[in-house]
Amino acid sequence: MSDRPLRVAVCGAGMRSRKVWQRHVAERAGFELVGVMDPMQAALDASVEEGHVDAGRCFTDLAAMLAAVTPDALIACPIIAAHGEAVRAGLEAGCHVLVEKPFVTELDEARELADVADARGVRLGVVQNWRTKSAGAALHEAVSGGVIGDVSHIVFRYLRDREKPHLPDYLFDEPDPVLWAMGIHHFDLFRFILGQEIVSVQGHAARPAWSRYRVPSINDLWMETDGGVVISYVASFSSRNAHIPQESLQVEGELGTIHNDSQYFEPPLWLSLRDGAAPVDLTAGASARSEQEQYEIADTAILENFRAAVLDGTPLIASARDNLGTLAAIDAARTAISGAHH
Repeated sequence: MSDRPLRVAVCGAGMRSRKVWQRHVAERAGFELVGVMDPMQAALDASVEEGHVDAGRCFTDLAAMLAAVTPDALIACPIIAAHGEAVRAGLEAGCHVLVEKPFVTELDEARELADVADARGVRLGVVQNWRTKSAGAALHEAVSGGVIGDVSHIVFRYLRDREKPHLPDYLFDEPDPVLWAMGIHHFDLFRFILGQEIVSVQGHAARPAWSRYRVPSINDLWMETDGGVVISYVASFSSRNAHIPQESLQVEGELGTIHNDSQYFEPPLWLSLRDGAAPVDLTAGASARSEQEQYEIADTAILENFRAAVLDGTPLIASARDNLGTLAAIDAARTAISGAHH
């Protein structure tokens, strides 16, 4: 790989931008942070105070930043509603773009932006970091390698109390919160490990009478892939769960089961074969196993892959074109539950 630094600008200076993308780009070899943009001066001031960027490289206007610093690449991580505008501006400026999930919230816009990237010959990647956590990589390898034979079904449960009193009110008005905040990770993981597309979604959504949410916060979905795998998916942001892991994943195959209980898909990932032998931890080699360590592994893997894709043509871990399948599955789920709220 070329050893020249990738000159990166960042759009959006919220907490994740500062703690992850700005920090890594500013500190890692092979990268140079050339600008940060956010419409809120307070967010830019925080970036400066945390030592990621000089005040002279901070901007409140995206077009002005792109014109002033002419980056090789743009990391787009503003509020979700601004993803499409940020990606488009980066592409039109000739930048390679890495955008936080969700890519955008409308499938037609996603297709258009993927076409623009292809036409301009630049890379457009999406941060889908369940793929690059240790459990995601091990699960993909095991399933694609036939360790449990033909997969027949996946059972997934997510129970989270996202109704904490300190959370801001605007969160509880966002449409389809479970799908956009977490489902997009899970649906993308299913597609990634199976190498199949989700082609059918049925389901229901609900909101508890006591919930802070003013929109449905519980999803119960039944999905099928083009390879015949069925997926039972239940997820709630209105759980009062305080003691059991939030996520529970079981991948069922002809020869055995792969299982993970976790908060945010950290190890261990267990393989239990039908032969009755003791379960095997498929992530035994991962020494970094905490939630924060796993995010570090996943995010830096995506960042290094993006640099390699830009400089040497390495395939992206999650390209925009590939991510259309994940957005299509989310879109189908939104349609399925839109008439089934109760």
